[in-house]
Amino acid sequence: MNTVPVAEPNVKAFYATVYDLPARLVKVNGIIYVVTDDDVQPFEVEMAPFTCVLGEVGLADTQALMDRLHGNYAMIACNRQMEVA
Repeated sequence: MNTVPVAEPNVKAFYATVYDLPARLVKVNGIIYVVTDDDVQPFEVEMAPFTCVLGEVGLADTQALMDRLHGNYAMIACNRQMEVA
């Protein structure tokens, strides 16, 4: 039986699309898993051409949180001070 430890050090997860469906990729005990809202399955080599890695979950979620704390991303972009050359 394959068991996964509750807390493994240095585990990173990445947002991705696999076969155009939203997913997260995570490597645990040397195995890459595809995690969707409904399923967890090992990553297969055949999935590689249909996989697009979008960014690390922790970094993306932290940036989204900071954007929300500062108004939202549209408000931040629209109120940015531009330098005139």
